[in-house]
Amino acid sequence: MPTKKASVLAREAQAAKKRLLKLRADTKKAIEAAKREVAQAVEAAKSAARFEKQAAKDKLVAKKAKAVAAKKATAKKAAPTKATRKQTGTVSKVAAKNAPKKPAVKSVTKPRASAKKAVPAAASPEVSA
Repeated sequence: MPTKKASVLAREAQAAKKRLLKLRADTKKAIEAAKREVAQAVEAAKSAARFEKQAAKDKLVAKKAKAVAAKKATAKKAAPTKATRKQTGTVSKVAAKNAPKKPAVKSVTKPRASAKKAVPAAASPEVSA
């Protein structure tokens, strides 16, 4: 025999049902909020990766541009000194030492015959047999 009346029990059951639905709704909201946070974090990570990749590209381009500028600057510095030496007609001892020397005897290169052509056809045992 129940200690409470049926109407009281029905009311308690209804209240429990409401609490359960509220809990489910809160859980759904929490899950949705967590999903949104995850999506935001993933997007932030992708954005940061794109930014870092672009920064690396920019750095590489700047490095190449700097190298080209340095090369041009050294070429510009070297060019006037050569011209002034030619104009004055004097060459430094270091430049004279570093000048390419002509070989006393030129070696004539002969075209090499390949190994297959060098062996006569009759010398191989498979062909003669």
